[in-house]
Amino acid sequence: MRNEPLQAYSLHQRPFQEKRSIYYLLTKEHGVLHGVAKKGIPQFVPLTLFASGKKSLKTLQQVHIAESVPSLMGQQQYAALYVNEITLKLLPVEDSVPIIYEQYSQTMRQLQGVLSRDDLKMVLRAYEQVLFNELGFAIDLDQDCDQYPIEAEPLYRFAPDRGWVKQLESDEKLDCAHIKASSALLGRSIIAMRSGITTHTVNDWSQIHRQLIDHLFDYQPLQSRILWQQFFRYQ
Repeated sequence: MRNEPLQAYSLHQRPFQEKRSIYYLLTKEHGVLHGVAKKGIPQFVPLTLFASGKKSLKTLQQVHIAESVPSLMGQQQYAALYVNEITLKLLPVEDSVPIIYEQYSQTMRQLQGVLSRDDLKMVLRAYEQVLFNELGFAIDLDQDCDQYPIEAEPLYRFAPDRGWVKQLESDEKLDCAHIKASSALLGRSIIAMRSGITTHTVNDWSQIHRQLIDHLFDYQPLQSRILWQQFFRYQ
């Protein structure tokens, strides 16, 4: 890579030298890219820059903000930090992911608007869904783990490493509290999720995506989640 022009967003940074930092970028051309540049590159805004270098750590120069956008505040800022964290930790380095890049860019634009709590959930679930699908973790809403069609009445438990596990008849008499605790859904709810992420299905999508994220991160806490919980705790 020699002085290659890139479009990018900064996902994370850490100090490197007195006047420089190591940046972890999501680029349109090469997916996640690591590079060194002067301190001060902002997050959540579209950037243009030039990158050079044959090794894994590139030299970044002529970094400019491509478009001036409103600053993220409050829950939208913590949501953006969450998006950055899962993107950085799940994507391979220097592997082009144009669909994910476009969805990331759209997500950042949406987070700059006025969003209700449900609106915010739908924005995040939509990004997670594209991320999962592109990485090969798409959730099958048509069949259970034994390749049988999802039926409306039975109760199903989502197992991230297997898919939908149909509960035994003796287990289907669980009360609502146990259903919630076991992260189980009625088949009709899974069938409704086929219509996409809507105000009627977003909570079910949130529950299932949370399980898949936890599984992919080996049940280690996400720093962005911790910060977000602290933000709401002190409101």
